[in-house]
Amino acid sequence: MIDILSIRRSLKHSWNPFFSRFPRLTAIQAQTIPKILQGNNVVVASPTASGKTEAVIAPLAERLITERWEGLSIVYIVPTRALANDALTRIQEPLFELGITSALKHGDKPYLAKELPDCLITTPESLDSLLCRRPEAFASARAVILDEIHILDNTYRGDQLRILLGRLKKSCPHRSLSVYLLSATLSAPDQIGKRYMDNFEVVSVLGQRGINYYILNSWSDIYQLTRAKGWKKVLCFCNFREIVEKMAHDIAPLWDPYPVVAHHGSLNKKVREEAENLMKEANVAVCVATSTLEIGIDIGNIDLVVLAELPWSISSLLQRIGRGNRRSGLLHAAAVAQSEEEKSILEAMFETAASGTLDLENYEPDLSVTVQQIFSCLSQKPEGIQEQEFIELLSPLIDEYELNLILGHLQQKSWIEWKGQWYASTLLMDKYEKGRIHSNIPDSLSYKVIDIDTGKEIGTIAGVFDEVFILGQRAWKVVSVKENTIQVRRFSGKATSALFKRHKNYGAFHYLLPERLR
Repeated sequence: MIDILSIRRSLKHSWNPFFSRFPRLTAIQAQTIPKILQGNNVVVASPTASGKTEAVIAPLAERLITERWEGLSIVYIVPTRALANDALTRIQEPLFELGITSALKHGDKPYLAKELPDCLITTPESLDSLLCRRPEAFASARAVILDEIHILDNTYRGDQLRILLGRLKKSCPHRSLSVYLLSATLSAPDQIGKRYMDNFEVVSVLGQRGINYYILNSWSDIYQLTRAKGWKKVLCFCNFREIVEKMAHDIAPLWDPYPVVAHHGSLNKKVREEAENLMKEANVAVCVATSTLEIGIDIGNIDLVVLAELPWSISSLLQRIGRGNRRSGLLHAAAVAQSEEEKSILEAMFETAASGTLDLENYEPDLSVTVQQIFSCLSQKPEGIQEQEFIELLSPLIDEYELNLILGHLQQKSWIEWKGQWYASTLLMDKYEKGRIHSNIPDSLSYKVIDIDTGKEIGTIAGVFDEVFILGQRAWKVVSVKENTIQVRRFSGKATSALFKRHKNYGAFHYLLPERLR
């Protein structure tokens, strides 16, 4: 049995800033805190809103003070900029009370002050950039937190993070680097943990909340359900950004005069934040979103989560419906079925989710990461790198034979040079100077959409688009297209949604692999 009083005494400094406003510790906090105080690596898996962040940050803050850590000590890595902002909001004040500084580093906050914070919140891509340009910044690092790891694991971003962890450990060779994985939905925590660290413990609190679900035929049925139950806040998930726009546009008349807002990655940051704030502050509102709201951004308490499309997996379904009813032990979810076949699939998914069984995904490394990391390492070390260093660094993803194929191919294409060891070519250094090697996220030609009447940026679209399209929940008519900018004007009438930028299955550097490895 865990002695809560003992935990409180062990958090002599950090207890009040982090936990005094709560009546008790959550189960995951009670089990995790002692292990982190002991210096153990931990995989922390528990339901959404169970206090995982505080379970890790509070004991690390205590250790920072009592063990007198100096310099940048805690590196907190999250999948998205929005989640980074949300994490800072949650931990900045209690850390400040303890005299511990914190800061952000991501695409919207690209500059890091010369005087480093004690705790840095960043994304994998910004971490890559910092390791290249300021590797000495991590010389005093003691702990790395990988939050919402299920979003990154088994993708090119997760594989990039695996190699970056190896590079981080080389930046602080004189001390051990603790690693903590946090997630609400992990199908195989032991297997995932082994990809990022050697010795670790798993702390898992199932605590699966009950699921009360409805499978309905139309959005009119959804609306009538909310009226009958007295539910006021609704969060609807779609798989694609263009579906979000069409859905928000189509259901707005049902909730009139109450607001229906859209939230996805192509919208301007200010527009996304306005949607988040409205959901927190309005008495009655609906938000239609992609996976941008699957993870911990605070949008207040949600009465009903609606699945407008079939989720990709049971894990995704759990993540989405877990956003609702945070103050209750019962989740309320609904789905719109387009056919009897879809209804059967949804019923099976909900029943599986209710049983607590999660999908077990087969892991396959994305070899495009090896290209990206070869580029990143050579840019960091213009003095050159021995091939053996690459073999050791990239061994989690690739064997020596495959590595030699890639190195030879990149040399043939003039990206790297061999002079007794490997060097970056002028071609590669030009790409590095433009900041185009740190992200392995695929991109496509995208257009910035500007309202010609106000001059405000609405968001971005990519691919083929119609003369009239929907973005930011409004219909727009194209006035002009110049290079990567579309000027538009508000349009009243019938419109279909635009085709938005989607990420591909492989990393952006996939095209630089030898043909036999693609």
